[in-house]
Amino acid sequence: MKKIRMALMAVAALSGVGSAFALSPKSNATTYYARQTTGSNFHWTQTVPNPSTATCSPQANEICQISTNVAPTDNVVPAGHTPTNQVYKTK
Repeated sequence: MKKIRMALMAVAALSGVGSAFALSPKSNATTYYARQTTGSNFHWTQTVPNPSTATCSPQANEICQISTNVAPTDNVVPAGHTPTNQVYKTK
């Protein structure tokens, strides 16, 4: 009887450890790239800019790329991200 009880406790302990790993959150962060549209406006896109057609160039209060769990709003650098004063511009 004692062996059965110990076996059940072992199974319970192992299943508890397994469920802790199974429920761990996964990162859903996505990389977004800022492409200049008109003037100082820009659009966030998930498409990696082609280096032969666009470069990360100087532009005040902007940033070339971010990684975030929430889709950003065009023309806005999201909170928690520091502008690098650059944005992808067409060559």
